[in-house]
Amino acid sequence: MKTLTTACIGLVLAVQATSLYADHHLEDAPLSSGAMTILNLVADDPSAYTQGQKSNTEIFEAMNVLTAGACVAVSGNESIGEMQFFSFHSNLASAFNQWDLMATSPAVKDLQTDLRASRTLTGNQTLQIVKGFGYKGEIYKNWATRTVEVNPTNPAAYLQAVKTLGAAYKENGFEDVEFNVYQSIASGVSGSYTVIAVAPSLRRLGEAFDALSNEQWAMNAYSFVTASRAALVSDKAYRCEEVYSSL
Repeated sequence: MKTLTTACIGLVLAVQATSLYADHHLEDAPLSSGAMTILNLVADDPSAYTQGQKSNTEIFEAMNVLTAGACVAVSGNESIGEMQFFSFHSNLASAFNQWDLMATSPAVKDLQTDLRASRTLTGNQTLQIVKGFGYKGEIYKNWATRTVEVNPTNPAAYLQAVKTLGAAYKENGFEDVEFNVYQSIASGVSGSYTVIAVAPSLRRLGEAFDALSNEQWAMNAYSFVTASRAALVSDKAYRCEEVYSSL
């Protein structure tokens, strides 16, 4: 995943996603506020890298991570093996503390040394969830996302347009699709917002974006999104997998 005032649209995996909680309630939305850290990297073997992270429970606990996962870029990637490793935190203080622990913890330093031969870090990002635009949907073990970075010409109008677009999808049979928005915090040169569209599979993600050219309700709602922003700064699709959860 790549950083966010970057806005994130994320939609997920070509195989049907498996829910973390069969009885998940929308009112229980631990990922609807807070912050997210992202390590951008290129791995020799993305699958092996993802599986290896699942054994680092004690490190995630020490960092007070809510949930963490690995996303492999499947379209829009600049390199084979391009990935984002993300961690959700309850607030920015916890997210920034992760960077401190990564710089000082002997356990993390040892892990970084072990991983050095099999992956290359390309940069870190910190994203803050824009109030009212956090994730409220079902929590998956596997999912897909489309992540775009934007610089809106009219930020207030853009956020309202994304909210309207998300509501239109819910009203037209896409209850499993979410549009979440993040703001970049100390993330270098990037779009002011990251919008992540989240779906349970890559196929479902594709169906959602097919609607933008095939369904009048989607085209109408999307026209307000494009009217309030310039060209996209970045646009990528990812296949994601959870590696840790405290939820």
